[in-house]
Amino acid sequence: MKNTQFRDLSLIPLSNDDLLVIACDCSAGIGEKQADMVAVDTAIMAAYSLRVPLMELISFGAQPIAVVDTIGNEMVPTGQRAIKGIKSELAKASLSGLPLNGSTEDNMVTKTTSVGVTVIGRIAKKNLPCINSDDLTIFQLGIPYVGETVKQHLNDIFSYDIVRQIKRDPAVIDMLPVGSKGIQYEADQMAATHGLALKKPTQWDDVKMKQSAGPATVLLAGVETSQADNFQKRFQGLKPIALLVKEDEK
Repeated sequence: MKNTQFRDLSLIPLSNDDLLVIACDCSAGIGEKQADMVAVDTAIMAAYSLRVPLMELISFGAQPIAVVDTIGNEMVPTGQRAIKGIKSELAKASLSGLPLNGSTEDNMVTKTTSVGVTVIGRIAKKNLPCINSDDLTIFQLGIPYVGETVKQHLNDIFSYDIVRQIKRDPAVIDMLPVGSKGIQYEADQMAATHGLALKKPTQWDDVKMKQSAGPATVLLAGVETSQADNFQKRFQGLKPIALLVKEDEK
């Protein structure tokens, strides 16, 4: 297998049995500097920058093994605050032992906060997600928040534990965190992966479904439609929002 791209993930052969999986994200203009567009604790901003690639790897089924931060600001105080936030988020995800490396910008004076995070994971080829051709029901976990609304709902955003529980459920075929591109984009991505078409319900709101979900404040789960009712009983915090069907059934 050659190096390849799967949605937003880079897959790199590590051995005959395993792959490296790489995910990344960045945030800029959000923090405590004078020209930032959204004023928030730098530690919180950095934590949520890490959340996005962590959610991507966990949803894919990969085990994170290392984190790299690229901070476009000075070490003191911005870098220190960012690193504190990253370590705090790793603890929330039960990943405190992961190696953390990175760099800061100490040559130039910066007026906006900028943090990039790369997470490297590992997955056995036998555990790669399966491609399903049967109908799927898309369930939504969480509400789209971005910018100021993230600040207002920090205690409402779903945990890593619930994501891992959903991932382990046998009815779940696919999972995707939703970020800046919105729910509809990720639903279309899931449909394309499985060779299916997105069937929207009559109450589908194109505007709402295209709005940003910021730092992965929404998760989509693709569930075998035949098991959707039982799945919803197990996870009552998720709601069905659309179907993925064969093109001739749309």
